[in-house]
Amino acid sequence: MRQRNRLIAVIIALAFMVGCAGTQISNQEKYYNALGVWYDCGMQFKRYYQIADPELQQQWDEEFRPLLLKAKDVLNIWYVHLYDNEPTSGDMENWKQIKNDLLFYIATQMQGKEAA
Repeated sequence: MRQRNRLIAVIIALAFMVGCAGTQISNQEKYYNALGVWYDCGMQFKRYYQIADPELQQQWDEEFRPLLLKAKDVLNIWYVHLYDNEPTSGDMENWKQIKNDLLFYIATQMQGKEAA
């Protein structure tokens, strides 16, 4: 009986460990999620840009477009590191910082200013 209980406990522990391991997000998945956020920011920018007046368009060209391009550079480096066995933790941190800058800019400078 004792052996049976141990076997059941081991099976449950293994099932739990496999279940937990399955919920972890791989670096590749994190990269593609980040790429999706970058794309969404670009689409948001494009939407607001198309209906903004020329002054706002110029301001956003000078302030936001470089952030968007810098974010893409960070993502390109991260992509290379995914496949050349280099650590990607620094790439993820760089992405988090630039992502926060992008989202903050959209929230503070674009919302409600697109149409006068």
